[in-house]
Amino acid sequence: MNDKRNYHIIIGSKAFFDSNLPLFDEDDDVHGFLELVKLSDAAKQNKVNIDFDTPILILKNDNYHGIIDAAHDRLGGLIEELTTSDAEIYIHNPPQVLYDYLKSQRNRDIIELDILTQEYTINKNSSEFAKNMQAISEHIIGQENAINEISKSLWYLTNVNRSKPYVIMLYGNSSLGKTELVREIANKFFDGKFYEKHLSMFKNNNYSDYFFGDAPNRKSLGYDLLERESNLIFFDELDKCPEHFYSAFYTLFDNVLFKDANYDVDVSGTLIVLTSNYHSEEEMKKNLGLPIYYRIDKFIHFDDFSCDTIHSIVLNEILSRKEEYQDRLSPEMIYAVVSPVISTQGENARTIKYKVQQVIEELLFEDVLNPPAESNNNN
Repeated sequence: MNDKRNYHIIIGSKAFFDSNLPLFDEDDDVHGFLELVKLSDAAKQNKVNIDFDTPILILKNDNYHGIIDAAHDRLGGLIEELTTSDAEIYIHNPPQVLYDYLKSQRNRDIIELDILTQEYTINKNSSEFAKNMQAISEHIIGQENAINEISKSLWYLTNVNRSKPYVIMLYGNSSLGKTELVREIANKFFDGKFYEKHLSMFKNNNYSDYFFGDAPNRKSLGYDLLERESNLIFFDELDKCPEHFYSAFYTLFDNVLFKDANYDVDVSGTLIVLTSNYHSEEEMKKNLGLPIYYRIDKFIHFDDFSCDTIHSIVLNEILSRKEEYQDRLSPEMIYAVVSPVISTQGENARTIKYKVQQVIEELLFEDVLNPPAESNNNN
């Protein structure tokens, strides 16, 4: 008879964890970790002895945030208190202290331990590559040079086996298509999935716990990267991130294993895309500093829109919203009013959307104020 606990570590996204749990029967005595911890705490406060003897325990990764800091150092012992000696225990993305404890227990032949890790892929179908890049170029208007350069990088990544993360910086003025390009890459090469973090949100030292993982019962960059669904990682607006967080990126860009205070994350094979509003590589060297600059594999500039590009985007914006106004207005009516307020240079996607929006609102409102006269049928 097997009297060892059987631990099943599942590393990856929440969907991956859930899909790899067994199909339990209604009669199976299955419990969640946090549920039992709360019951155990209540019993101890009331000085009541309870033997939980749970045969099947599920420990999801967000359960670690429901317990106090001190309990993290004895997660292994806490699991043992709650389960039978031959329990089946399913653990999602364990923090390193628990991972090391379980590996030590396995090496001493005290437990059984298996580890399942999610595999991330990039679309390497060469016969689809040209079609995919053509589709991307049709969505990202006026950035032929950027599309050409990203094509070279994606062709490289789909034809080699690279372990170290590949880091690209998309730079230039705002609202020229940088974020849209990342989304298109995700759709065509990463099954529509990517991990996204807006760095402009991290304004001060209060976010150090997130980047470096100092508090074990809070989310961190390592925690989020472990449960990512794709090997496409997108950090928007690096230029808005305080430089005292850059050391976290040094580790991420340089290694196949990213470590914070609580988690070790395999980031091999990742494509990391950064964006910034810098105008030149020299400006980036000055503001980002050489240590992070030289950890970026490629820099791709986004050009300001030409007059022809602005014209195309205006027409596309008007036509893309046709369902909103087609019963009252025509695209030609909108274009006639909006074209005089559109500049031949200096416009971006955001300013064009704003101006088209204002014109549609004005025309619709004028239609209400000045309804067409009813025809006289009493002849």
